[in-house]
Amino acid sequence: MVVPIVQSKEYIEFLKENLKVKKLSFYERVCRFSEKTMPIPPWKGLRDKYKEAIDFSHLKITPQGAFSTAILAALVVFIVPLILIIILGYLSLSLSALIIVFSALSFYYAYDYPMHYSVIFRIRASEEMVLSIVYMSIAMRVTPNLENAIKFASENLSGPLATDLRQLMWDVYMRKYDSMSEALDGFIVKWKMENEEFTEALYLIKTSIAETTAKRETTMTEAVDVVLNGSKERMKHYAQELNTPVTVINAIGIVLPIIGLVFFPIIGIFLAEMFQPAFITLGYNILLPFGVYWMMKSSLERRPYSFHQPDIRQHLGNAERKFFDKALLYSLLIFTPPAIYGGYYFLTTKEVFSFNLLASSLIVFSGLTGAVSFYLIYTTYRRLQIRKRVVQIENEFTEALFQLGKQLERGIPIETALDKLSANIKDLEISKMFGIILSNIRVFGMTFEQAVFDKNYGAIKYYPSKTINAIMKAVVEISKRGMSVMSSAMISISEYLKGVHTVEEDLKDMLSEVTSTMHIQALLLAPLTSGIVVALSAMIMRMLLSFKEIMETMHTDLLGGGPAGFAGGSILTSIINLDKMMPVHIFQMVVGIYLIEVIAMLAMFLSKIQHGEETLMRNYNTGKMIVLGSAVYILIVILLYTTFEGIMPVMEPI
Repeated sequence: MVVPIVQSKEYIEFLKENLKVKKLSFYERVCRFSEKTMPIPPWKGLRDKYKEAIDFSHLKITPQGAFSTAILAALVVFIVPLILIIILGYLSLSLSALIIVFSALSFYYAYDYPMHYSVIFRIRASEEMVLSIVYMSIAMRVTPNLENAIKFASENLSGPLATDLRQLMWDVYMRKYDSMSEALDGFIVKWKMENEEFTEALYLIKTSIAETTAKRETTMTEAVDVVLNGSKERMKHYAQELNTPVTVINAIGIVLPIIGLVFFPIIGIFLAEMFQPAFITLGYNILLPFGVYWMMKSSLERRPYSFHQPDIRQHLGNAERKFFDKALLYSLLIFTPPAIYGGYYFLTTKEVFSFNLLASSLIVFSGLTGAVSFYLIYTTYRRLQIRKRVVQIENEFTEALFQLGKQLERGIPIETALDKLSANIKDLEISKMFGIILSNIRVFGMTFEQAVFDKNYGAIKYYPSKTINAIMKAVVEISKRGMSVMSSAMISISEYLKGVHTVEEDLKDMLSEVTSTMHIQALLLAPLTSGIVVALSAMIMRMLLSFKEIMETMHTDLLGGGPAGFAGGSILTSIINLDKMMPVHIFQMVVGIYLIEVIAMLAMFLSKIQHGEETLMRNYNTGKMIVLGSAVYILIVILLYTTFEGIMPVMEPI
């Protein structure tokens, strides 16, 4: 029997709002522009790959638009820089080759973007799969109806999976499928290769429609257990496989390049033309970080899903939003004084090398790291406090819901149960919410539903957590069927949430070895290695310049200032180009900027492993780790240089 979907006005508006009025992304607009400007159809095999990726991730583009964008991107990156260097008169074989390389990279990035976006869509959607099954199971307890279950889940999720579920409802509404059961069959096929336990849980939910109430509740519990256990098993294998890539990235992408920098000052003495600062800067601050980022990204794209990230958007007032707008201004104020000081000193000093040059470059570096860190921490700190409160409340809510269910199971009135619950959880933050519910019932004579959801006095108004809101909606609906049914549902829902929390903690334990390694690398090993390299290089430069002065003095004393002395000095200069080696302040900035990039990448991917695609935690952890790692780096450079200078005094002045 086909169950007709409810076609209320609100339901139709919900679908249209979420699916048909969605704004085009920048990439989608570029694809449409490229297709109109320079339409180039892809070959059949590529067209099929594009179509599969586009359909899977709901991109509003065509295969021809995607391929045209790739061609156009390559042409723009090739032609524009080429014209500029010709106009400026800097045309050379090396720059031309570099432009070709960047043009090829641009083509590949745009060429592969639809497939890459499809992978990202899969990852982000998979992060909500556990919660979606929990929401569907809760909705099935309220009303055993597939349409209601899908709608409830899509309303309370906010990522790509929510879009997928809304698209499913739209397809049923537009009669692409005759029923939600048929639509789910296609949905299961779509996700089966990506996540078998998710589709198995969906199948259990789908088949539970034909079961008795008692059997259906058992099936709902089984569906949640299936997706939780599958998540745990996937993460276990991922944690085991991640050790090798992290070690390789650490060795090839971070440690060896930093250690290799110590040889550049020496090599630059003999091959000054090949090791110019511009090329080293380009290689270490642009190309190498790009390669490290690509290696890390490739390893982490296979990451199994995490759980939902707390949604704190409803907690942010207008004042707090304006507060964040000052961050960029404050960051520039932090960076400007050291940048002006360092730039003035570099331009006005006549010293080839001195500790003052090194120290001034460290001041500029500290201003840069301070500005970046301040911006990232400043724009996330208040939100992080809100996030911590939301997480705490959601964790406490599980226990409170369980205890309230147990109280109601005894057959006592809701007021008495809430009174006893408030006494039991008085030390928890969530107790205030249930206190407000109890007060609304006793003082204002509200029903349980009004006490929770009244627009002016409802308790949920002060606790705008999407998870709590969704569950309380379900609890209120279930309460209309009697207190015994409500108590049973509360206990079952709390068990679902406890299971999610337990598995999440287990996943953190599985990944602790990998995450601790990345923490140590970002906060200690990378700054320590970089600091040693800069300090050693500075001492080598100092010693070589002193050696040059000694040799010049020897030539003057032994051979005099005539033609013989001049010839001896010329021979030395022709062999060893001491005057052309990279200045210490530039070398320090190259190493320092590369260190910031390494720490930022480690922090970003560490956050991705622990928190998924949550931008808030990523930015905060990146800012915190940059400031700590940079402080270690600066301290190591100063301590080692002064120590080496004391142990190996060299000729003054330079």
